Amino acid sequence: MVVTFRLVRVGLAILTAVVSFLVVYYLQESLEQNSATRISDQEFWFPSSSILRAVPFNEVGNSSYVEPPTQFHSKPYLYLVVLIILTAIVSFLVLYPESHTTDHKIDDPEFQVPLQSNMPAGLYNEVGIVSNGWQCSQIGVNVMSKGGNAVDAAIATMLCDGVLCPEYLGIGGGFLMSIYNATTKKVITINARETAPAAASTSMFVEKPDKSIYGGLAVAVPGALKGYSAIYNLYGGGVPWESLFESAIQLCENGTDISKQLETNLKNKQDMIENDPSLRESFYDEEFSRVKTNGEIYKLPKLAETLRIIAKEGVDAIYNGSLTSKVLEDLKKVKSLITKEDLASYDVEIEESFPVKLKSGHTIHTGPPPSSGIILAYILRVLDGMLPAPNAGLDAHRLVEAFKFGYGERTHLGDHTFVDVSQIYDKVKSDCYMDSIRGKISDTFTSSDPKYYGGDFHMPDNHGTANIVVTDSVGNTVVCTSTLNTYFGCGFMSPSTGIIFNNQMNDFSSPEVINYYGIPSSPANFIEPGKRPMSSMCPTIITDKNGDLVLAIGGAGGSKITLTIAYVLALRLWYGMSLKEAIDKPRIYHQLVPMKVLYEYGTTKDVVQKLKDIGHPVMRLNNVVSAATAIGKSASGMIVAMPDFRRPGNSCGY
Repeated sequence: MVVTFRLVRVGLAILTAVVSFLVVYYLQESLEQNSATRISDQEFWFPSSSILRAVPFNEVGNSSYVEPPTQFHSKPYLYLVVLIILTAIVSFLVLYPESHTTDHKIDDPEFQVPLQSNMPAGLYNEVGIVSNGWQCSQIGVNVMSKGGNAVDAAIATMLCDGVLCPEYLGIGGGFLMSIYNATTKKVITINARETAPAAASTSMFVEKPDKSIYGGLAVAVPGALKGYSAIYNLYGGGVPWESLFESAIQLCENGTDISKQLETNLKNKQDMIENDPSLRESFYDEEFSRVKTNGEIYKLPKLAETLRIIAKEGVDAIYNGSLTSKVLEDLKKVKSLITKEDLASYDVEIEESFPVKLKSGHTIHTGPPPSSGIILAYILRVLDGMLPAPNAGLDAHRLVEAFKFGYGERTHLGDHTFVDVSQIYDKVKSDCYMDSIRGKISDTFTSSDPKYYGGDFHMPDNHGTANIVVTDSVGNTVVCTSTLNTYFGCGFMSPSTGIIFNNQMNDFSSPEVINYYGIPSSPANFIEPGKRPMSSMCPTIITDKNGDLVLAIGGAGGSKITLTIAYVLALRLWYGMSLKEAIDKPRIYHQLVPMKVLYEYGTTKDVVQKLKDIGHPVMRLNNVVSAATAIGKSASGMIVAMPDFRRPGNSCGY
């Protein structure tokens, strides 16, 4: 069908060219019979024949040079113009459909297509970083070259990312982090996720759900800066605190180019940008009445001032210091519930990771809820011993079923300081329980009922994020996933400080909300003062049986993050793929609701057909939904730093 469609387009293009050329030819003959053969420049319908003449090289730019009158034969030039037009038409008809309708028109491949990615893996001997902003990895490496460790470099890199990727993250948001200590071989988790204000209530968005997305009510108490300060004081300090802010401040003041990704996100949020005066000032072109586009410069002067004050005074400048009143005054104008007490009482949670062992001897290290790390561990434990399957179709089916059981369990989770999550920890560690789940996975059957997979409730989707991974010369490694939630958070940039504030209140569940499948919202994730909403973020570290680092990985892309990391780890651990192969390979996703398999182009026909035959509804994705960033070790011991081609990013090291 696709080939036939293409042949029809080519045929139409050729027919159009022939007919157009004949019409022009006969029109030209008719014109020549009714006009003089000599015609002056002033009489000819081109503005000036001098446009079409060749000017001698030594006369270019000489205003005194005048072309002497010549005879102008219009026919050759008219044919030239027609030829150019026809070439454009034919090119459009032949090439446009193929380049712009690939996802809709090209069939799934019969065999595994070559890897789509031109994204290289960075290979380094001592240090390595993967980040999102095009300058940020280098900035982090510079910190380590001056004596900083992985934690110092991570802070500088995230501050840079907040300037170059302002739609994803910033100091108005929060993060989750895992830190591998190469000396103790332990993993520490940092929870600097945002918290609900003291005045927040369970039902505050029941009749006004949009208020959880846009405006001041959507803002949860930000934790990013408190998190940076906590990890610097505990694990950093190789370079002065102030120096970590220098590059981000320079980027804010000097300005930087709008990236293609930022341009896309600005266009998607144009109404939001237009309606907020501060966002508009930075990202809107008043002359052309549009958001700024790729290559144009934006500056963040107010944010530069704020970062300079924080560099000098510490993060208390925001939470309980010289900038607090300005922040609160700006938030009050957009009807935020955040108070001085909310800022002053915010605290970061730091604890050891929850380790889960696999049969291979590898250990998964993740953080507790509201991270989805325990769900990642659950999925991998279910798959442990089930992969590889006899064929690629069953591989995909078993992965999907494990995803569904994992996301069914996720509907019962909430912030572990508010909700008892000990039961899922027990399940993940229990071999008997894991065997019982594997027993429910049939190679010939799938259920369309979320409750079959334990999905008694539903969770709201998460949205945009950014992830970095850093490793230093002694092996200390940091994985940090940060977010504002949706692009540009709640759509409010503080005019006094230049901070873009999050809309993390949207990540909570609300009572009385029933989804399409008749499943109620999860009480475990209802709003409570001081509570953190559930997240799909799960910065993860894998160690071997000796406790040495094997892989550090995190993801971006909202609700698909956990699935992306599980997929990459499965390919790396059980199929022996290189880190680049595992990240590049076309992915499949299933988050239980909606009840369908989503898959990327490049997934082969036989795999898709096998999923259909078993009973899975399937849909091919037309756009990128998630991306991974990771650092591992090669067989020779080199650092392998791998960005994901699906999203802008790069690696750097030495």
